[in-house]
Amino acid sequence: MTALLEVSGVSKRFGGIRALEDVSLEVLSGEAVGLIGPNGAGKTTLFDCVSGVSQPERGAIYYQGRRIDRLPIHRRARLGIGRTFQRLELFTGMTVREHLAVAEREHSGDGRLWKDLAWRGGLTSEETDSVEAMLKELHLESVAESPIEALSLGQGRLVELGRALIQEPALLLLDEPSSGLDSRESAELAAVLNQIRATRNEAVLLVEHDIDLVQAIVSRAVVLDFGRVIASGPLDDVLREGAVRTAYLGEPA
Repeated sequence: MTALLEVSGVSKRFGGIRALEDVSLEVLSGEAVGLIGPNGAGKTTLFDCVSGVSQPERGAIYYQGRRIDRLPIHRRARLGIGRTFQRLELFTGMTVREHLAVAEREHSGDGRLWKDLAWRGGLTSEETDSVEAMLKELHLESVAESPIEALSLGQGRLVELGRALIQEPALLLLDEPSSGLDSRESAELAAVLNQIRATRNEAVLLVEHDIDLVQAIVSRAVVLDFGRVIASGPLDDVLREGAVRTAYLGEPA
């Protein structure tokens, strides 16, 4: 089966710091893969290279069989790559519904995004239906008219997730979605993600330190340490490896 995403021999340095060194991995359509490892291992840098925030110095990245590592961010998004960030990228003064509406307008690609900056664009009936469906799917209907700053962190995470999902990506890059959440909120997020995966066909590449969330979502994992892949395979097998337990869990080999 042809991989949906293929990262082949990617390397990236920042000054004298090696962030990634000859990293290769693949994600199949509809598959959930964990990208795990300690802080500073290069996980977010790899996300940046896949999404277009950063360019690899060596190697290649393929999406649906097409090389994309020189395409700009917006073209990769239009191809079907969605992303959330460890640090929430939301805008104060805008409601939950407005965040989703702007994302839907951007996805529709009708050239009217400039009107949304002043919120004069209005929504088509199809766009309205899409926003309403996303509010319902993420259980955000009760806070649809609330400004972002009035939400809990867990609700904010769901809004960012919804903003990515409303663009109907085939590949969803989730960068530590449980960051800052308590155990109850993390469990609720896991339930939502599993519900989404059961009803959609998006592939997921998940960066996460919460091992319970990782185990609830993914079946296969790739482990980075100091910018290199040190293990790859079924999640349970990977977590039993001594090098992984030392690097990721801080346990003796």
